[in-house]
Amino acid sequence: MELIAQPGAPIIMAGAGVRASNLSLFLDAGVQEVHSSAGVWLASPMRYRNSGLSMSSDAQADEYSRYAVDGAAVAEMKAIIAHHQAN
Repeated sequence: MELIAQPGAPIIMAGAGVRASNLSLFLDAGVQEVHSSAGVWLASPMRYRNSGLSMSSDAQADEYSRYAVDGAAVAEMKAIIAHHQAN
């Protein structure tokens, strides 16, 4: 806390595994900024799929899903931050 209390101090940003379920713990600890992917894996809308052809060197890679931001998770985290700032 001494480090971040000084003028011109670096910003300590929590950024690994931050989710709505644990966000309050970070805020209660004095963390001012967080980073979260707030992501979710979604099935690709691609129609044609050739299971015999891979576009990856990783044979186990799932080429038919994509990682996207979950808007509901972002909204939930934003509400938690707003509630924390209001108290």
